[in-house]
Amino acid sequence: MEQFKEKVRKLREKKGWAQEDLAREIDVSLSTVQRWEGKGAKPIRHARRELKRLFQETGIDEDD
Repeated sequence: MEQFKEKVRKLREKKGWAQEDLAREIDVSLSTVQRWEGKGAKPIRHARRELKRLFQETGIDEDD
């Protein structure tokens, strides 16, 4: 099963975005996106909702 950090990175790269682009799109800091993709930190519910909306990805659950 793919880890959250890998999923976010792959979806971001599929759109051709840098980490800065994703951060700006969902209104979080660059360091927040870096923690998600590097250390596997989990985003707060609002950010997960925005990721799910942005990527139209059902594998990103709002309640995890």
